[in-house]
Amino acid sequence: MRVYLEKADGGITTTSSLDGVALTDAKLLWIDSLAPSDDEISRIGELIGTHPLELEYCRRPDGKPKLQEFPNHLFISWEFLCDSPETDVIETTPVFLFLGANFLVTVHRDKLSDIDNVWDKPRGGPELHKHNPALVLYAILNSAVDDYFPIIEEITNNIDMYQDMLMSGEVAGDLQVIMSQKHRNMAMRRLVMAHRDVILKLGRRDTPFVPEHLTLYILDIYDLLIRVASEVETNADLITASMDIHLNVVSNRLNKIMKKLTIISTIFLPLTFLVGLYGMNFKYMPELSWKYGYLMAWVAFLIIAVVTYFLARWFVDKPPRKRRDMVGDDS
Repeated sequence: MRVYLEKADGGITTTSSLDGVALTDAKLLWIDSLAPSDDEISRIGELIGTHPLELEYCRRPDGKPKLQEFPNHLFISWEFLCDSPETDVIETTPVFLFLGANFLVTVHRDKLSDIDNVWDKPRGGPELHKHNPALVLYAILNSAVDDYFPIIEEITNNIDMYQDMLMSGEVAGDLQVIMSQKHRNMAMRRLVMAHRDVILKLGRRDTPFVPEHLTLYILDIYDLLIRVASEVETNADLITASMDIHLNVVSNRLNKIMKKLTIISTIFLPLTFLVGLYGMNFKYMPELSWKYGYLMAWVAFLIIAVVTYFLARWFVDKPPRKRRDMVGDDS
């Protein structure tokens, strides 16, 4: 746990415990609790006056994006992207935020660079965070949404690379690559849709604990989410097009294989007929007693095979006949 306290007289204190911390003399209080124990969650609840259900929500390993209003604060649940995902799967971790008139509490179980980067800013006293917990909240959520863009760009680049590989014939008919990007894109879409409703509620002019002149900052996050949503929909269309290209490539390859098999089977069809004919056990077959019968059989087989091969190639490779438009005679 770490505590940032800016007092009414301008003094700034940072500590790692809640001992001696009170809201009455605070101009800005930010409590950042990483992987808190049940006792720490209870102490935070007593300090800011939270509802027991909120504290129980903070103890859960997951939490859906939501915003609830309470008499002395707002409760926000937000899903942050994990800093170092071990796989290509979109991994998220919940962060629970309590916004009051002069305090902000962030509770999370995983270390997040989005919060760490913002934590250092108030100590320098920039105007963005000075005396205002709502602007600290904006900085955190804005940083969280900014993290979406590199992932969206990566998904787009992977789709483009996959399409290029398809067109160059380097992909051997495996949909796993594009399906992986589809799942990642769907996960980003779910994140955007869920958080968009939260930001809309937070950006209303009648939302308590968010000064009216700061709603433009909150709505700026909404604009970012709209941009992400647009990119997600574009990627969805690209994924659909990629799957169509994949199926066309596989179909073309199958057609080529079938052409080769057709030619081979066509060559052996007359040969099989001749072998079957002369393999019958009739007593009188003049060709069997001919001195050069065996040699001529091989010559016949070779000639038939070559002629059949070229006929089959011509039949398989010939362009389709163009249809002529039938124009009726009006006379």
